[in-house]
Amino acid sequence: MSERPDAEPHGEGPSAASIKASRSVWAAYLVLLALLIVGGLWRYSQAHAEAAALVVRALPLVLFLPTLLLRRRRGHLWLTAVGLLYLAQGGLIMANGGSSPLVIAEMLAAAALAVSAFRYFRRQGPRQRRPS
Repeated sequence: MSERPDAEPHGEGPSAASIKASRSVWAAYLVLLALLIVGGLWRYSQAHAEAAALVVRALPLVLFLPTLLLRRRRGHLWLTAVGLLYLAQGGLIMANGGSSPLVIAEMLAAAALAVSAFRYFRRQGPRQRRPS
């Protein structure tokens, strides 16, 4: 039995806390992805960036889609790190004078993604390995 009562026992369905954490990860993921796409399209329409910049900014999130669909615990830990990188990127943009409501919203969504992905990682608890 697990030390934490909210962790999912091996072989049983997901707990209510795990489902809530998964929903918050999905919400933060979709909001951040939408903000990155809107921001990239806006910068492209204003001739501030090339179309490749949109792809470069959104691609790391798109690559984590299988992690979310398959509910991989380790992938959520990596998604936490990616969320922190997006947060740092927003901080660098603001430090260089690029402060805008869109950048602030991206930073908030990135922070929410990092926190919710880590919460999901913690809620899943360690998995028991099958004997070889």
